[in-house]
Amino acid sequence: VVSVAGLYRTGKSYLLNRVILNKTNCFGGGSTITACTKGLWWWGTPITGTETYGESVNIIVIDTAGIGALDADSTHDTKIFTLAILASSCFIYNSQGSIDENAIQNLSLVVNLTKHIQLKSSGHDEEEGVDPEEASQYFPSFYWVVRDFSLQLQDEKGNSINEKEYLERALAPQAGYTDDIEEKNRIRRLLTSFFKDRDCFTMVRPLVDENKLQ
Repeated sequence: VVSVAGLYRTGKSYLLNRVILNKTNCFGGGSTITACTKGLWWWGTPITGTETYGESVNIIVIDTAGIGALDADSTHDTKIFTLAILASSCFIYNSQGSIDENAIQNLSLVVNLTKHIQLKSSGHDEEEGVDPEEASQYFPSFYWVVRDFSLQLQDEKGNSINEKEYLERALAPQAGYTDDIEEKNRIRRLLTSFFKDRDCFTMVRPLVDENKLQ
């Protein structure tokens, strides 16, 4: 099961249509500011893929309502995010530009994930939520897809790094002891605790002409 989530109006449906389903018009999309997807949309016909071991496997694809839509609140966003994660074997987080502090803050709803998940084997109090390390065994692989990426992948010394290293550097704890730094690091800790298997892929902007881009 492959699902995609991310901010609304960032091309999630288009990504599924063209990259996974290899069709032009499966999940609804549009060029206006109005969100198209409500809730979770399942593509009704499984597609056939091949695992790394060479075994044939059926793939179910899920599109989700965009995070941060004008007509939805944070509770709604967290529930959509949680359902997509728990239903998936592979979870794609779609964003634009780069992995900066704003992009990571947009994933801050992971802080509330444990409040919506209960494990039968968990001995934790319901109010406290489950332990992220315990929950991670039920969580899918995490792939961060960065759209319209135009930066060079280099470290501080000018050495080339790959996309996975780019992600890991972004999720590394920040130095400092202020409440603000602690909150930023809390999000990073939860992301790395929940998603043990994670990777990153960058995609350049496909077009320059704004009319064609829409």
